[in-house]
Amino acid sequence: MNKKKIISYSKNKKKIDKKINIYSNTGSKYKIFDKIQNNKFSGIKKKDLFKINKKRTEKIPKREYSDYELNELEYEEAIKLDKRSFCKIYLAKLQREHLIIFTFFNCNDYNLLSVKISRFIFLIVGDMALNVFFFSDDSMHKLFLNYGKYDFIQQIPQITYSTVISQIIEVFLCFLSLTDKYIYQIKSSLIEGNINNIQKIIKCIRIKLIIYFIFIFLFFGIYLYIISIFCGVYRNTQIAFIKDTIISFSICLIYPLIFYFFSVCLRICSLRGSKKRYKCLYNFSYIIPFC
Repeated sequence: MNKKKIISYSKNKKKIDKKINIYSNTGSKYKIFDKIQNNKFSGIKKKDLFKINKKRTEKIPKREYSDYELNELEYEEAIKLDKRSFCKIYLAKLQREHLIIFTFFNCNDYNLLSVKISRFIFLIVGDMALNVFFFSDDSMHKLFLNYGKYDFIQQIPQITYSTVISQIIEVFLCFLSLTDKYIYQIKSSLIEGNINNIQKIIKCIRIKLIIYFIFIFLFFGIYLYIISIFCGVYRNTQIAFIKDTIISFSICLIYPLIFYFFSVCLRICSLRGSKKRYKCLYNFSYIIPFC
């Protein structure tokens, strides 16, 4: 039995020695391969190596930024990344800020369609109700003296007040209802791996949307009640009331086209200048829409 153990031990030792030799040979092979690679690249010029590295980097896909992300960039980053034309920036602004384009023509953003439509209807009804509030006794008396004829110059103060207040309400509703910026925050948190931050963002979205719908349902009922009473009592002023509402709502739709045109002009000038002194123009172009 001892002889058999000795023979098996010697056989196992020979196998282990063979494996050690194999690993040592493979290690030497790797060394020889590294030498061959070094010899291959030793004959190549630096320019050729730069071209090879450039081709490799070109194969790596570049990150694509959305219009919202480009609009939200800091000045130094915007100079490097924002290469859009004037028309593209202007259309991107209108798609998010203009009421009709944002509600009915911008379907690829991260905002809820139900929220968009409810906000649109609420702003129309709210504009009508605000025109009711600013119908004074003097304006009623002047309409009576003019035999119900509509005087636009006389109605300018009323239209102005209702337009300004409706815009303030719209800014407040945008603060409560827009969810696209929070979705982009969730994306960045996923990249960073910050799960706790994602839970906070989702909680913030829920709270804001709950407040938004409560606010809309309450004031929507109040607005309809005021409009129905006014139209029922002052039947002779209904035509003037409808005209004021159409004019004030049209102003709310037209003036953003002018404001955003100037804001985009300032943005283009600041980015093409590419100097630090143009940073004020860039910041001012970001503030102009006020929402």
